[in-house]
Amino acid sequence: MLPIGDADDHDPAAYAGEDKSYRVGGVVRRLVEIVEERASLRIRRVFADREFHAADVVAALEERDLFYVIPVARDDRIKRFIARMNEDVDGQKQVTTRDEYGIYGSVKDSGGVRKRAETTLVGLPPDEDHDQTQVFLTNLDVNDEIRLDRRSTRRRIKRYTRRGGIENAYGGIKQFAPWTTSREYSVRLFHFGFAMLLYDMWLLVDLLVQRSLGIVEFRTKPRVIAPRFRGFLRRRLVTLI
Repeated sequence: MLPIGDADDHDPAAYAGEDKSYRVGGVVRRLVEIVEERASLRIRRVFADREFHAADVVAALEERDLFYVIPVARDDRIKRFIARMNEDVDGQKQVTTRDEYGIYGSVKDSGGVRKRAETTLVGLPPDEDHDQTQVFLTNLDVNDEIRLDRRSTRRRIKRYTRRGGIENAYGGIKQFAPWTTSREYSVRLFHFGFAMLLYDMWLLVDLLVQRSLGIVEFRTKPRVIAPRFRGFLRRRLVTLI
């Protein structure tokens, strides 16, 4: 969990002007630092949402040699890219890539000058899961030269759907969050952080229970459901109090 309510957390002096897009770049740098340096975990690939489509984010990830997949914000340039996507003999759009695609914006320590960050665009045509064309930024090794390449590109980019577990986690965290009407940032931050701790404890207990039952492959459906775990905590807290 990384609080982002205070701009001072993200080196505002390293950015000039009124462009506040530095926030997402600062968030990425801080999270990578936390994961790699404090948690000692190796990052293999970054899946970020559309909010992180920014030159500063691409620059931050490239500086650290990290692979990434990020949905694009659909502006006029992206609409033109979609309109020009390759088509098959039946006129249906195919997987299309564009190398050295430049995005511009404020980048940390750039002296206030808008900088260009290069990336690769990948367009995926509509399929059984999505009615519209999807476009992503990535630095993975992708291309659209032959059918085999297009299939490989689609498979690599579709791994982004693994991010769905994060979205589901938000609902799970809310089950542990105290109810409050306070508008104080510090109060709401504490409540969310406390809920995350409880949520992580629940995941850990469920993992240990599955291991104790001899389950080798962890299953996403919990053995210990959240209401049962909350009930256990409530009884323990009442006893302690």
